[in-house]
Amino acid sequence: MKITALELSKIVSGSLEGNSGEIITGANGLLEASAGQVSFLGNLKYTNDALNTKASVIFIGEDFDLSQFKNKTLIKVKNPQYAFSMVLTIIDRERLAKIEHKIHPSASISSKAVIGENVYIGQNVVVEDGAQIGSGTKLFPNVYIGFNTKIGKDCIFYPNVVVRENITIGDRVILQPSVVIGGDGFGFATIDGVNHKIPQIGTVEIGNDVEIGAHTTVDRATVDATKIGDGTKIDNLVMIAHNVQIGKNCIIVAESGIAGSTKLGNNVVIGAQVGVVGHLKIGNNVTITAQSAVTKDLDDGVIMGGNPLVDLQQSIKIRATMKHLPQMFADFKKMKKDMENTKQNG
Repeated sequence: MKITALELSKIVSGSLEGNSGEIITGANGLLEASAGQVSFLGNLKYTNDALNTKASVIFIGEDFDLSQFKNKTLIKVKNPQYAFSMVLTIIDRERLAKIEHKIHPSASISSKAVIGENVYIGQNVVVEDGAQIGSGTKLFPNVYIGFNTKIGKDCIFYPNVVVRENITIGDRVILQPSVVIGGDGFGFATIDGVNHKIPQIGTVEIGNDVEIGAHTTVDRATVDATKIGDGTKIDNLVMIAHNVQIGKNCIIVAESGIAGSTKLGNNVVIGAQVGVVGHLKIGNNVTITAQSAVTKDLDDGVIMGGNPLVDLQQSIKIRATMKHLPQMFADFKKMKKDMENTKQNG
């Protein structure tokens, strides 16, 4: 990337203060930045870092006091962090654009597969019969694409991703390393103490603009489909079980698990290490804080936390009270002893 501060201000729809000809070639944090890089101040507690940064340009909030930033080139924007992310997007696109559109000789591509234009397929990739790979998609080394699976346009699948048979994935989907899509759901029937496998013959349907983190698994449905809606972002080490349905623009953070047949609405946020039991219905715009256990249906718009799960404010009060329990128990024992002594001395 090589761009002037003026050009950058136009890209982020910001207002420039300072040297319009400042050349930007990269981005970094306030303390780590050097000349030629852009950084951002999104929180006033980092003002001192911004005053001392070596960054050539700083994104700063429109309502911040700029009087102390003398001799600094600033771009005022509504959201400094988002403006910074736009720069990172430019840098990342340039990184991906350097990848040559080619199929590596070691890749195993079925003659019955359909490969779009400008596709990159790396070493040891396997694409089975009937698979379709959309134009502009990049499959990094050791990716496996199963029979009759359909992959959309401009997707990025990083090394060791596995997408099994009969799966449908939309456009601009990013799968981080070692994601597994379409493994068998955990379905067994126990008869006379013996666990009998229930074949998982369904599929997985993933919408557009979905990103799934490293080592996350999305199981195929027993029948019908496990579904993930457009724009949903899933972190590393998340487990999505068979027949789960996740709405649009949800965020699911690391090490969470959603059991079979649970349905999430749109814009649901699930914190880290949350467990959601099966066959529940979670409404739209729900937030569940980290390390919670979800064992009941949740209405639209609620903010919940804890185990057992309660309203977030109630959960905070419960956790704040817990640290006082040893003293409260000691006080209770003393009160009980005093009452017994009073009764005996009657």
